[in-house]
Amino acid sequence: MPVNTIPVATDLILVLDNGIGSSGQQLTQNRVYKNIKTDANNDKIYSVAETLAGLQNKRKLAIQRRDIVEIELT
Repeated sequence: MPVNTIPVATDLILVLDNGIGSSGQQLTQNRVYKNIKTDANNDKIYSVAETLAGLQNKRKLAIQRRDIVEIELT
């Protein structure tokens, strides 16, 4: 049963350092940037994310890309 995927949305997520919790675990804060072009190149997304991270008061822990697709039968 072949299926087809259709890109719906792409989000850029900056994971920022939000300190250490009372039991010693890493706390994080996510900054989500929506409406990224679904066909955007990972290198360009990373470059933009690095620029945005430089504007934050908190230290960057990770850069994530979230792709949302619809799956349908062909």
